[in-house]
Amino acid sequence: MLDYKEFDFKLEQPERRDIFIALLSQAGFEGFVETPEGFSAYTGEDLLPDEILKPVDIPYSYTIKKIKNQNWNETWEKQIKPLIIDDKIYIKTSFHPVKNYPFVITIDPKMSFGTGHHETTYLMIKQMLTIDLKDKSVIDMGAGTGVLSILAGLSGAKEIYAIDIDEWAYNNMLENFEKNRVKSVKAFYGDVKKLKELPQVDVFLANINRNVLLQDIPHYSKRINPGGLLLISGFYESDVSLLETVARQNGMKFVSKMVKNDWTSLKFVKK
Repeated sequence: MLDYKEFDFKLEQPERRDIFIALLSQAGFEGFVETPEGFSAYTGEDLLPDEILKPVDIPYSYTIKKIKNQNWNETWEKQIKPLIIDDKIYIKTSFHPVKNYPFVITIDPKMSFGTGHHETTYLMIKQMLTIDLKDKSVIDMGAGTGVLSILAGLSGAKEIYAIDIDEWAYNNMLENFEKNRVKSVKAFYGDVKKLKELPQVDVFLANINRNVLLQDIPHYSKRINPGGLLLISGFYESDVSLLETVARQNGMKFVSKMVKNDWTSLKFVKK
């Protein structure tokens, strides 16, 4: 049986673990589990985290241990619990029981985030519950596991375009779309350039990070119908003024804000 390495990271700023996870994921690490002091990362390859994390200026340390593949999966399953949001949405994995809620979503994230447990995904879901998605068109930028696209489909959206720059995430969301029998979604592997191939939509979702949002909101705005909505997350409350300014400069009007543990989500409407 294949041995995996578990890297247990302790960060001086554990709330910024997303930066580490993004770099390690791009380099070939297969999965991650959040911990109070940081996160655990898993790989079956000979990867050197210190080389991968050179761009990061946040102090960190880690320990390494070997685990069997089966134990690796069992550890993951114990870490991820079903999530209930507003007594409306029940997000589970394949090994959790089905329960009676208006929306039941099955996500097998292969040890990555994207089930709704992280604050930014949770906030995006909360924002989506405030709008009527029936017969709407939607773009989900940085779709990850596809959980937001799935919710849009179950909420009656007529057409959904899900995009992710990570090939692993793209393949994972294809599996999750099939599991949840969402027929109205089309998946794309690529970055913001893919938007040129898509029509304007009624709702644009982007759960990414501050720097990408600041750079790409001008492109997002061009793909939103007048009166359409932009929902964003992946940043802290201190970043709101910067993002509001860029959104306003690109024809978007601030509507509302949601905050959880300093992570923030904003809703805009296109003038």
